[in-house]
Formats: sequence, C-alpha cells, structure tokens
Amino acid sequence: MKADIVTTPKEWDRLCDLSQAPLSQRWLYGAAAKRLGRNVRRLAIYDDGICVGTVQMINRTITGVEFNLATRGPCFLTEGNHGLVLKCIKRALPALSLTILTPAQKIRGFPLSRAVTLCDIDLALPTDILRQNMHVKWRNGLKKAEKARTKVAQITTMPAALMPLLQAEKKRQSTAKYHAIPPEFTLALQEVAPKSLRLFTATDAQMLFITHGNSATYHIGHTGPEGRAHNAHNLILWHAMQALKNEGITRLDLGTIDQGRAPDLARFKLRSGARRVQIPPASLL
Repeated sequence: MKADIVTTPKEWDRLCDLSQAPLSQRWLYGAAAKRLGRNVRRLAIYDDGICVGTVQMINRTITGVEFNLATRGPCFLTEGNHGLVLKCIKRALPALSLTILTPAQKIRGFPLSRAVTLCDIDLALPTDILRQNMHVKWRNGLKKAEKARTKVAQITTMPAALMPLLQAEKKRQSTAKYHAIPPEFTLALQEVAPKSLRLFTATDAQMLFITHGNSATYHIGHTGPEGRAHNAHNLILWHAMQALKNEGITRLDLGTIDQGRAPDLARFKLRSGARRVQIPPASLL
C-alpha cells in the first residue's frame, strides 16, 4: 500500500463521493480550517492502484510535535484491510506526531472518548417512501404546517443573511453551555465555498445545510415562537430534503443526537425518518 497526497479539489471530491464522506472529510471543510489558520493534509491510500481509503487531517505543530485530527475519518472503501490502511497512514506522517482518528468503523486503539450516535436520511429513496418513513406524529406536524400555508423560502447565503442565524446559535451555545462548531467556522465555509450553503427560512425559523459532493449535512437551525407554533422546522426539513434530492444528493447527515442531554432535538431528527448510525470512540493512531 502507498499513501498519496491529494492536492486538487476535483480529485478529492471524486474519491470522497465513493464513500459518501461526511462534511468533516470534505475539501471545503479543510479549506475553511486553513482559512482559520490550521494546516491540512489529505491522503488517498492505494493498494495495487485501487483506492482503499481516504483521510483528511487538520493539524498544527506545537514545540516540534505535529498534532493531527481526522474527524469522522479515515473513510474506508474496502473491508478486511483497515489495519493495513492505518499503518500506511502512519508511515506517511512525521515521526514526531500524534494523531486522533474517529472513523465510522471501529478500529483497534485506546478509546479517548465515548461512542456517539448520529442519524442520516437516505435521499436515494423515492419521495413517497421518504414521507412514509416519518413517524406519524412528525408527519402530522408537517401536515399542520402545510395546511397553515406556511411558506418556505431559500435565501442566498451572503454573510448578512447568515448573521441572524449565527448570532442566535452563538447565544444558544453560551446560554446552554455546550460546544459546537463556532459561527466563525461557518463564515469561513461561506468564504471558501459559498455555493455549497443552502439556507431555508419560514416565519421566524431557519435551517442551514451544507452540500458536499453527493451528500449534504444539516449544519445549524433556529426557531422562534411562531415557528414552533406552526411546526416550521418540519416543513423546512421536508422542503430541504426534496430540494437536495433534486440536486442529486443521496445522503443527508443530520448530525449527532444525545437523547439524554437534548431529547427534543433527538426526537425531532429520529422521527423525520432518519436512521441511527453508531460512531465508535476516538482512538490514537
């Protein structure tokens, strides 16, 4: 096996589409991190000319030691050779380096965190099946919004359009005392890949999605009293699912859920028809 450095967005996106790689393993994520002062390394692992894995690592060097983080990576393209892929990645890194991996598949190594659960929606399914997969209470909320003739609009994602949503997110993070992707990173994403953002709004509710190749990710959202009363997020998500599907997106990542700390959000995501995906703990390479 050998590890090749990938230097072009087109080739990286092509390889990432093979595994429907998550946002954190996509080119635009690394480009945004680079805009904020981090370094990025992208490796494609080949075995007899066939790509068997990819990994994007955000890194920084402190006192001569390189610290790498591969969030939701590496992405394996074949089964049965994960250990060899990891050894190949390690050989491609500096001798003085510390690397943390969080791939979708469990790997050998000392766990550094707890396992997490995320959920996603298979947009390759027919539209009528997507609607049937919704929990009856979630679908009834959607029907309520539709009967109220609530209108969903897609807004061009200029920084000024994003600011109300980002300010609400920053306030929520401060009030609830939880850590998530900072608003500054969202602005960096907008700078490096403005055509990848999809902002939908209805009444006083908004939801922001990021497209990346053949998949997309729900990024952040907010709703006020009117939006909650009219189930605006049900309508926005359903509208976004159809719009993304029409763009050729086949997988929508709704992000992590925590039924203990945020039961309402977890219930909303799961009842939309999403499936659970278990992500193993982070491990040292």
